[in-house]
Amino acid sequence: MTIRHRKYSSYDKYIEHQGRKLDIALRKKIKKFMPEYFSKNVKSFKKRINIFKEYVKDGKTLCLGARNGEEVAAFIELGFKDAIGIDINPGKNNRYVIKGDFHKMDFMDESFDTIYSNCIDHVWDLRILSKEIARVLKKDSYLILEIDHLLNKDEKGRKELLKKSSKYESITYGGLEDVKKEFKEFKFVEKMISANSHFLAAVFKKI
Repeated sequence: MTIRHRKYSSYDKYIEHQGRKLDIALRKKIKKFMPEYFSKNVKSFKKRINIFKEYVKDGKTLCLGARNGEEVAAFIELGFKDAIGIDINPGKNNRYVIKGDFHKMDFMDESFDTIYSNCIDHVWDLRILSKEIARVLKKDSYLILEIDHLLNKDEKGRKELLKKSSKYESITYGGLEDVKKEFKEFKFVEKMISANSHFLAAVFKKI
């Protein structure tokens, strides 16, 4: 098993590619990205969050790669009122998500009590991400990752996926062990089956 990376000519090209996804989805009117589906998506996220809710601390919650902000709204509706998201393209007039790069976040050290993400397959480098999350997360707090269906792809499928410009996964991994090895600043705590059947929830604690 190994982690594979999409080949970009530069970091700027990576940012440009990842930032296109929302605009293209809205232009194509893909249902799950449309405003009228926001409430339905929030309801789905609430079910997902309830699976790992015991690890979400009272205090500040940060959602990485939150795009439209449905997961942020879900955290808020579940009682975690101080929640915010970050995304390189949060769209227009987003009340839940601010524009930013989760590889180099504009937050003070140890600013957050819980960090959540379901898009680690869209990162430039997991080691850089792990270090940056560890910087802004308080000690003994939890990082919660929902890791998607790429866990189940065969080796050929993983290679082909990263060649398609119409897809936005920037990395693939062979299994949870690949991911755990990259998050060296954290101790793995538990894995759970997500309420979304495509995902596996993995909980890490900052060392």
